[in-house]
Amino acid sequence: MALKYQEVAKDLVNKIYQHVYTDKLPSEGELLAEYEVSRNTIRNALGILYNQGLIKRIQGSGYFVTKPLHKETSIMNMANKAGLNQIGNPLIVHSKVLKLEVIQADEELAQFLCCPVGDSVYFVQRLRYTDKELVSLENAYYLKSIVPYLTKEVCENSIFQFIFTHYDISIQHGDEYISIHYLNEEEANLTNYAVNHPTIQVEEVNYQKNEQPFNYSISYYFQSDLTFYFHVSNHLH
Repeated sequence: MALKYQEVAKDLVNKIYQHVYTDKLPSEGELLAEYEVSRNTIRNALGILYNQGLIKRIQGSGYFVTKPLHKETSIMNMANKAGLNQIGNPLIVHSKVLKLEVIQADEELAQFLCCPVGDSVYFVQRLRYTDKELVSLENAYYLKSIVPYLTKEVCENSIFQFIFTHYDISIQHGDEYISIHYLNEEEANLTNYAVNHPTIQVEEVNYQKNEQPFNYSISYYFQSDLTFYFHVSNHLH
């Protein structure tokens, strides 16, 4: 169950995405009156948005919505796990499910998901498209003990949204690895690209609050205008 500051943060995020706030957010005092919560709750909620790079703080002036450097590109915010174009205009993505099956975790997958070898895992392979182009080829694994039920219909839409709603799962944090990948023959056949075509590979593990991984995925991105966005804080210097 979401805490109050998380509920406030989610509502503020929705208002940013819906362009209710396009420049400056209301002051802390105005937010206190609107949400009828404590000042600490408002500050914690704003802290979430700041840590995800959705807003910036200007001392003496308040909080402002982050504006992308390159508005014409598709932007993936790597901090908020919400997918493509969460800074700027939303991007509508459709999914074609190629595989949906239950497999047993081998040694490598068991290591990624911190589960015993042989545990049941959902394997989902999808092609993801906009109306104009192929976005990605995704291979995703979900620990069945945590995500007990997936269908093709679910996988054609947002899997994360389904499991957040039905299984009360929230992502506490994730590990992301970005590299260059050259398509093998099988991947080339699935995507209609040439063998050895270069793609951006994003490999990730997502964790629950108790630090238990529930999802491992590896995706290959094909968009020519894709930008990865990171909000970086360094408290060591």
